[in-house]
Amino acid sequence: MTASERFRRFLAGKSVDRSPAIEWAPWWHLTIERWRNEGLPDSARSVEGIQEFFGLDKCIQTCASQYTAATPRAKGHGLGIMKNEEDWENIKKTLFPPVENVISESRLEYIKSMHERGDTLNFLTVDGFFWFPRNLFGIEDHLYSFYDYPELYCEICEMYSDWLVEFFRYVLPRFKFDFMSFAEDMSYNLGPMISEECFDEFLAPFYRKVIPVLHEYGVPVFIDSDGDITMAVDWYAKVGADGMFPLERQAGVDVSEYIKKQPKMAFIGHFDKMCMKHGKEAMRAEFERVLPSMQGGKLIISVDHQTPPDVSIDYYRDYVDLLFEYCEKVTHENASIEPCPVMEK
Repeated sequence: MTASERFRRFLAGKSVDRSPAIEWAPWWHLTIERWRNEGLPDSARSVEGIQEFFGLDKCIQTCASQYTAATPRAKGHGLGIMKNEEDWENIKKTLFPPVENVISESRLEYIKSMHERGDTLNFLTVDGFFWFPRNLFGIEDHLYSFYDYPELYCEICEMYSDWLVEFFRYVLPRFKFDFMSFAEDMSYNLGPMISEECFDEFLAPFYRKVIPVLHEYGVPVFIDSDGDITMAVDWYAKVGADGMFPLERQAGVDVSEYIKKQPKMAFIGHFDKMCMKHGKEAMRAEFERVLPSMQGGKLIISVDHQTPPDVSIDYYRDYVDLLFEYCEKVTHENASIEPCPVMEK
């Protein structure tokens, strides 16, 4: 069974030889620096090279950007590049490059070749309708923008959604990604940063516009949002999203609750990274905690947001061994799992 076949069958609720054993996110640079001193070879340089060194199923991300070389850059973390309509009139001229230039032909050929090997998942990432305006306005002004510049906010998302539809219709016939993600980070440890009413007015219309296009090509849609997504998971479900990640335990999330609420959705992550520094038995206890959810829903277990640098390379090897041990306990052979809607097409 290839990685793509396993992933699609898993999301369809069908039997598999095991659940996918992936790390969806790259590792912190400080973690890599530590591991270099503990035996990680220099030959394992790329993300997929490190994945292969540890024996994981490879999972390669391709990011598509609406920015160009002419787009202004923020002068500090969390700062924006615009304040008002006048700024937008100038900045929008520097955005939305021709869709044929967004992903190079060499990149497409590379991911095609990795797909043909059969051991690799490929996913596409673009900014979401919360993330993109936040980058334009900056963190603080963005939250005010829903009230100060509602028409401008919608204009930004309208132009962006038009460009995304054009981009998806160009790239997906050339390469069918195993899944895609919208980068959002709309929640923090106490829940969403906006209300459901705000989501419905400013984000939902644009997701309802672009997600059906992705579904036309059979590509599952995941939302990447840190923090407590207990309320947000329902919001994204109603606009057609097929799943969410990374389900950070430090924010108090509980995937078993999400599976009950949204049984057709899939989830990636949820393994508490904070237990890893305590060794194999602590990690086994964490796998035991999530095993019922792995068996009862479409949970692809993975570190819930990048392995921290307090985890030794030996402990990470222990984690990978346990990951495969528990993934092999999940075959869905006799389970009744509701498929993601896109998998029913």
